[in-house]
Amino acid sequence: MGKKKSSKKIKKSEEPKKQSKFAPFLIVGAVLGVLAMVYFVSKPEQNRTMAQMDASGPLVETRQVLSHKLFTGKAARAYQYAAEIPKVIDSQFCYCYCKKDHGHKTLLTCFTNRHGSKCDVCIEEVLYAYKLHKEGKSIEEIIVAIDKKFYRPYKPHRL
Repeated sequence: MGKKKSSKKIKKSEEPKKQSKFAPFLIVGAVLGVLAMVYFVSKPEQNRTMAQMDASGPLVETRQVLSHKLFTGKAARAYQYAAEIPKVIDSQFCYCYCKKDHGHKTLLTCFTNRHGSKCDVCIEEVLYAYKLHKEGKSIEEIIVAIDKKFYRPYKPHRL
């Protein structure tokens, strides 16, 4: 006598569903893929110098620098450099004291009009700031160097 087989047959729809043995790997792979995408999208550029990274952001002086083609010599170079590195120049105090005498915001303001072309102090500050920027100095280091080199006590202009 053998065992009696059950007359009940299991239907396929009642069978427990089998999970793929690859499902955990797919989930982990998807999570790693998303994390890698977030990393590469948010990662800063590696080929930029620290000074260039500091030189981005909003400007205090929002008017456009005049074209260097309007000028010659050192003045033309100063206008060109001011247009190339506006954030660096915008971060500098102008030691011709045009802020007090003419209501300028920053050194960059001097180059949004013709003032910069007629002022040796403004021109020399921009040329020096540009040189330091090209050496890889940060904005903070450039500010200190400009202050050290160009500071002089304020004397009001007499009419």
